[in-house]
Amino acid sequence: MSDTKSFKLTKADLLIGDEKLDIKSVISEFQWFESIDSPFIRLDVAILDSTDLDTRLYGTEILEIEFSTFAGQEDGKKEGRCKAKFKMYKIGSVIKKERAKMYILHFAPEAMYYNEANRAFGMFGVKNGKQDVVQRMLRQHLKIPNREIFIEGHTFLNVISPNWRPVDCIAYMSDKVSRLDKGKGSKKSGNVKKNGTAARQAGFLFWQNKHGYNFASIDMLCEQQPMHEYTYGQKNVNDNNPVADMYRIESVKYPDRANQLEKLRNGVYKTSTFGIVMAAPTMSTLPNSTASTGDEGPEGTVMGPVVTQLMSLFSKASTLEKGFPYDVEAIEEFLEMHPTRTRLKILPKMVQQDSNNVDGGAEEESESILNAASYATQRWMLLNTHTLTIQVPGNTRLFAGAVVKVNIPASQQKNKNKLPKDRMFSGKYLVKGLKHVYTNTGITTEVYLCRDSLPATNK
Repeated sequence: MSDTKSFKLTKADLLIGDEKLDIKSVISEFQWFESIDSPFIRLDVAILDSTDLDTRLYGTEILEIEFSTFAGQEDGKKEGRCKAKFKMYKIGSVIKKERAKMYILHFAPEAMYYNEANRAFGMFGVKNGKQDVVQRMLRQHLKIPNREIFIEGHTFLNVISPNWRPVDCIAYMSDKVSRLDKGKGSKKSGNVKKNGTAARQAGFLFWQNKHGYNFASIDMLCEQQPMHEYTYGQKNVNDNNPVADMYRIESVKYPDRANQLEKLRNGVYKTSTFGIVMAAPTMSTLPNSTASTGDEGPEGTVMGPVVTQLMSLFSKASTLEKGFPYDVEAIEEFLEMHPTRTRLKILPKMVQQDSNNVDGGAEEESESILNAASYATQRWMLLNTHTLTIQVPGNTRLFAGAVVKVNIPASQQKNKNKLPKDRMFSGKYLVKGLKHVYTNTGITTEVYLCRDSLPATNK
């Protein structure tokens, strides 16, 4: 076994009732998957069973697992391991051959069960003193301890949840809130209001990784420093030095590129967002002395559309690199035309508000929500401008939401002593997702990367 793929499967305990079984010896393979666009980690375990273990399973058993890799043990800290408790939700089809059985057990965090069974109903926000909406969904509805919750500061929002799943309630907020400006981080933190909030950078994501549950903005993720630097090169050029090979890329999968029709159809270059107020029984065309100005009329649009152009958004975003990732001349041509994508956002209508408390104590005015929604949609598409999939020796220090640096040599060598980097695919990337694959030969990590920019040409 290669040292770079060596591992320690410290624990694999399956709880069946009051009994705890060590199943390390019957695990033939497992896959651990986490992603910034998935609220829960998933774990699939392949079992090679000759003891009729499957006859004792009902599909709700608990698995406690802990493992680490050679790269994860680099500094000897606990951050280098993957440790979690999962609940089985599915028993895959069983294949029997002679006396042995092969089947796959599918696991997810117990919070996924609570997400289906414990619905959120009612109003949450500043109006009724429940402004910590995300924290409340995670602690009270998904039963997640505080030590596993990481929430970036964001503007307030009043939310009415009509029997939604807790994750759906969080997703509703993700494109309507903006970052809080604490005076730190990127210089592109946005325009600052009097109450100290950055009203321009929006676009939040909710996901689980090995560290816990996260609610953070795309821009905050891109402001991180790279935790590792991976290089693509030939095998066995380091005299089988495992430390040198630890961050060597084994294989690279290049994505489809330059689908301009798809970019136009999705509104990558230019998009417009309309805000709509829907009809409500309490609304009337008759004057209402307790309503704020403009609330006396019927439903409809409350203002003109918010038009977002990619080049202006790029200047406000905290991008991974400094170079613009598209053909500027082509975009300028498209910007002279109409937006190729139009989105509608239903705006909240608070019947209890009055002229002294227009937004109910929350950043919920129409312009703020429309700007946030428009920015968030465009920001996500910008983040996925360049995608790359690399396979590396197993590294349990990596996690979804981290930043890494990738060095890929160019095809042509101009200097005999040095192979230049491929500017199109080298540089900093955000780890969009990863998959740890465990077999009897070791652990390999498949890393799904994305980014919103290119390295500057003067580098």
